[in-house]
Amino acid sequence: MKAVYLIVFLLGFKTVYAHNPDLSSLMIYEQNGKSILVIKSSLTAFEGEVDYTFGKAAYKTPEEFNQLVIRHFQKNCFVIANGDTIKFSNIQVQLGHETTLFAELINMPKKITTFYVSCALFKDMSDNRCELILTDIGGQPQKQYILNNSNRQTVMLKTENKKWVVVETDRPFNLSITYIIGAAILLIASLIVFIAIKGKH
Repeated sequence: MKAVYLIVFLLGFKTVYAHNPDLSSLMIYEQNGKSILVIKSSLTAFEGEVDYTFGKAAYKTPEEFNQLVIRHFQKNCFVIANGDTIKFSNIQVQLGHETTLFAELINMPKKITTFYVSCALFKDMSDNRCELILTDIGGQPQKQYILNNSNRQTVMLKTENKKWVVVETDRPFNLSITYIIGAAILLIASLIVFIAIKGKH
């Protein structure tokens, strides 16, 4: 059944995602021992984000456009499993009315207790909605969730009784700690500079 679903997902949905720039899909699944991430949306959606972010004159060829899509993806898509950021590898873009981005997830843990996904590729679309689909990740059953403006295109999940449960928080704990530490360092540095300047007067 899982294989059938994957085939339908990878080959289908063209009438939905190919013509509506507000709709996209993000699927993460296991295949042949590898963790794969696939994002699908209309070419119009990808073009709109690239033009808005980099400017219409930023590319002249499909290859240059693909590289900008990849840059935009790397800055706006994050996957964190068990508190560790998962790296992307072998990122590829297939252009078409329905455009698809593929990436391999490196060092995905076999057992997952917490799973954070952020996909803000199309955040500038007025009514953007991304259907997140997790299939056979960390041995857990399939999970579907809608990423949109109201949840800032992010979701934090945890495993509970062999099921995915949504955690009501904006960011994973380790990211919050990072921001707090960064803010503290910046505050201390500002105070040191202020005291040094005041001491000279």
